Amino acid sequence: MSAEDCFKNILVPVDSSTSCLYAKQLAVLIAKNFDSRVKAVHVVSHDFMHPEFKAHHNLPPLVLTELDRVYLEAGKKILRQAEGFFIHEGISVESELVKSEDPAETILQMSSKEPCSLVIIGNRAKTQSKRYELGSVTEKVSRYSSCPVLITKGKMNIRHLLVAVDGSKQAIKAVDYAVALAKRFKARITLLHVEEAGIFKLKPDVAKRVGEEILLEAESRLNGVTFVKKMKTGTPSEIILKMAWLGDFDLVVMGSRGISSIKRFLLGSVSADVSMHARRSVLLIR
Repeated sequence: MSAEDCFKNILVPVDSSTSCLYAKQLAVLIAKNFDSRVKAVHVVSHDFMHPEFKAHHNLPPLVLTELDRVYLEAGKKILRQAEGFFIHEGISVESELVKSEDPAETILQMSSKEPCSLVIIGNRAKTQSKRYELGSVTEKVSRYSSCPVLITKGKMNIRHLLVAVDGSKQAIKAVDYAVALAKRFKARITLLHVEEAGIFKLKPDVAKRVGEEILLEAESRLNGVTFVKKMKTGTPSEIILKMAWLGDFDLVVMGSRGISSIKRFLLGSVSADVSMHARRSVLLIR
């Protein structure tokens, strides 16, 4: 699949949260620029669908039936509102209502079976104090999805992209996907490579040379996009998070798995930390 094709078939899980509104808005923005197909899905789920929870509380069947009915009606309303939102924006949308005790697993199955090239999902924060952190559904989807996942956290522009690179195959793909976005949105890119501090201290010359080569390889794929490149030393997730916030970026783009190494310093593990704690939207590339 080419980088352009990544944005052609978008799956948007919808609910009534504010973070879902951000996901719908960003899906519209991308769909208009890539002529994308959009599918909205709402997963009807509640605690009493889980066998253990149901057995523990032993509610009468009539109560369980009524619970199912209430949640199903609420789900239909959420889906109608999502359909109306996309149609109002001029986006053709398909929709599906699914009942499941595990929303994340259902979304993962749909993203692997549907003609889906990208999942756009809100971070599903539960409280204001943790508004940038991931809810359990989004975290599971972001970790295990077979296709790229874009986690929305509020900013709806795509003007400045922070692209983290480590020399891995996934990081190179992330550069290509960032370039596809940058060209459509006339955005600029900052390439960032972070050397883990311990390794840099042991072999500073080697670490610097390797970092420069990684950045040069990424630069060679930018194909005319306006860019700057930076090399930092420290804890990669902390550096990426700090730069994303202070640099006023709209989107962090990174591979979901890096080259294996010590102390979790490459993108394979860093991506989980960044997607969890970033105050900017994050696009994870498989």
